[in-house]
Amino acid sequence: MTAQQLQFARFKASQLGRTIDITLGIVLLWWGFGFTSLAKDIVALVGVFVLLAGVLNVCWLAPILGIPFRGSDVPPPTKPSKT
Repeated sequence: MTAQQLQFARFKASQLGRTIDITLGIVLLWWGFGFTSLAKDIVALVGVFVLLAGVLNVCWLAPILGIPFRGSDVPPPTKPSKT
């Protein structure tokens, strides 16, 4: 895993990353269910997946991005060693 992948995985597993996922999921659900077209239904379905990702602390795109699927599997930051 590259440094950028690890940084992104740590962000997604952080409190802020999960809060953004949950908030975005709720907004997409609200926007999607407010109308009756097929496109809005698809937006609402995406909102469900984003909301669940935040609640369950997972990243649905993890296999594509090469990062851990569950937030609990992300390695914690290491402290610099004292020499």
